[in-house]
Amino acid sequence: MGKSAHMFISSNEKKETLNKRVTLLDEQIDYARSKKDHLLQYLKSELSNSLGVKVRYSLQGSYPNHTLIRPVRMDEDFDIDAGVYLMFNAESQGIRASDAKSIFRSVLTRYCSANNDAKLADSKPNCERVCFPGNFHIDLPLYYFDKETETCRLATETLGWIDSDPKSLQDWFDKKISTYPAEKKARLRRCIKNIKTWAALRAVKLPSIAITVFIANKFDDFEQDDDVFIKNSANLLHFLKENNKILSPINGDDLIGGTDKDKARLSEQLALLLDSLIQANNCKSAMEAHPSWSTIFEHIYPPFAEVEELANVTNLPALTTVPSINIRKKDRDNRFLEDSSGDIIHGFLGEHLDFSIANTNSYPTNSTVKWMVRNKEKEASIANDLGHFRSFKLSDVCEEHCGYRGTHYMECVIESNGQILGAKSIKVIVSSIERPLRNPPRQSYGPKR
Repeated sequence: MGKSAHMFISSNEKKETLNKRVTLLDEQIDYARSKKDHLLQYLKSELSNSLGVKVRYSLQGSYPNHTLIRPVRMDEDFDIDAGVYLMFNAESQGIRASDAKSIFRSVLTRYCSANNDAKLADSKPNCERVCFPGNFHIDLPLYYFDKETETCRLATETLGWIDSDPKSLQDWFDKKISTYPAEKKARLRRCIKNIKTWAALRAVKLPSIAITVFIANKFDDFEQDDDVFIKNSANLLHFLKENNKILSPINGDDLIGGTDKDKARLSEQLALLLDSLIQANNCKSAMEAHPSWSTIFEHIYPPFAEVEELANVTNLPALTTVPSINIRKKDRDNRFLEDSSGDIIHGFLGEHLDFSIANTNSYPTNSTVKWMVRNKEKEASIANDLGHFRSFKLSDVCEEHCGYRGTHYMECVIESNGQILGAKSIKVIVSSIERPLRNPPRQSYGPKR
């Protein structure tokens, strides 16, 4: 057990781990926090002036739970949910939910007009959204709260004021884990983040709140994070197979919802997850388990080079036949530069790299080549672009480009009929310095004419 534990988390901050890769950088969190604080202070003042009532706010969901995750793809956002509360009984004062939302939106419009980096998205039925650069947005549901009756209701566009009390759910979560030692709390939160990452990669309808409630209710703790993920993910998928829903501990609502199609896809993906969990658990080492974990976490899982068992070994072992990989380098204008077959490749920002299998005759013609880009270091992390996965035919060319400075990896796995036939990892070191000219113009000497 715990064979891949060092791939999930490490005391060495420089080591690339799953926890490091699913977690936003400190500067991303600080940036989001500053935008959130500025917006909420504005709303507290301006909305209060517009309605003549006290206004408060309360953070909801992943941010206060410390379970925010990095977007799994570069075109996706991370978000903070902040409930805005009108501290009076709006219904008894004859204020309709749609009118309250309209006033709320007008205040947000003024904010965005005064702050060029803030953009107000189209109105949603149950909230408003303000978007910021850096793939970040703030979702803002509007409530009223009657302190005397402890009534909390959400403003919706078409259903009026409806019962909704996310703070009670937040309080439930905090109380549920309050007696856990700090180490257990941390493992629970990392488990939630890892399951959320899997769900995001698979694009299944399994909301963060449903994952959070289930894990808080049913958490099985182990010393190592890989064991924690295996056991709790298995518990989740077996539970959903039997129940098909996760209920709110506050009001009994189904926290997953979705259509029959959504549920069928979730069931299908959970079955595939179970297969990969079994394979990973049956492996004897982190090296052997790496392909199974990569099936689960794709490019978010750390590069193969981070496997500690490799020591000074820089390449994947020959499982059957090691692929011979040709890397064709092209400049920014797609002009040919050179071909290479080394295990370490140097490139420059903006250049292109075309990867292909040179020894195709060593594999069955029906083989599939799985190419996995795993980006590292700060530039890629800021862009939330930790890589991607693509699958090709044996004779196809995988075209990539050098988009970020630093050390990255291109990993290749060749499969046929579900069996791994060969694998290899190429280290790609990208420099921001422009490639030197091969034949620079000679300096002229003598008197100028």
